[in-house]
Amino acid sequence: MPAMGNARVEDVAEGTVDQLLSVAERLFAERGVEQVALTHIVAESGQKNRSAVHYHFGSRAGVLAAVMNRRLAPINARREALIDALPQEAAPLDIVRATIAPLGLAVVEAPWGADYLSILAQVTFHPRLLGEQGVDDALLSGIRRTKRRLAQVVPHIATSFVDQRLRWLIDSVVFAMARWARDTPKARQTPAAMAALIEQLAAYGAAGLLAPDPTPGDLKP
Repeated sequence: MPAMGNARVEDVAEGTVDQLLSVAERLFAERGVEQVALTHIVAESGQKNRSAVHYHFGSRAGVLAAVMNRRLAPINARREALIDALPQEAAPLDIVRATIAPLGLAVVEAPWGADYLSILAQVTFHPRLLGEQGVDDALLSGIRRTKRRLAQVVPHIATSFVDQRLRWLIDSVVFAMARWARDTPKARQTPAAMAALIEQLAAYGAAGLLAPDPTPGDLKP
C-alpha cells in the first residue's frame, strides 16, 4: 500500500509540473518571457500553492529552461532520425534540410509548435533570459551531428567558418519560422506551405554555407 501511495504522489507532482510548464509556455509566447513573473504562472495555472513554481524550478530561468527542454527533446529526436536517414554522400542541402525541418514541422504538427518557436526566437535574441541554466546539452546532439556531417562534405571550408555560418543559419531560420507562425493565418499554415518554406530556407542556408570566404588575402588570419 505505501508503494501505491507514493506512486500517486509522484503522479500528482508530475501532473502539477506538466500543468505549470504548459501555462508558462503559453504565457511566455503570448506576453514575452520578460513580462511573465512566477506569480503569473501560478495564478494562471490555478495552483493554490503560490510557491509551487519556485519549489519545482527555482526561478523564471529555471521554468524557461524546463519549457525549452521539454520541446527540444522530440525536436532533437526527429533531427537525429532525419540525419540517420541521410545517405553517406548526402549533399549540404540535404543535411541542412534535415537539421531545420523538425522546427518547421513542429509548427504545423504539434499544438505547442508555434509557441515554442516564439519562445526560441526570444531566447535566440536574448540568451541571458536563460541565466546560467541553459538547455540540456544532450538535446543538442543533432546539431553536433550536423556539424560533423557538414565538415565531411565541405572539407575545403574551414571548420571555424562552418560553425559560424551554421550558427547564423540556425538563428535566421528560427526568426523566419517564428515570424511565419505569427503572421501566417492559421488556415494557411498547412504542411504543404511549411514544406515549401523549409525548402526555401534549406536552399538559402546551403548557399550561405558554401559561399567562398570573402575576406581579402591580406586580412586573413
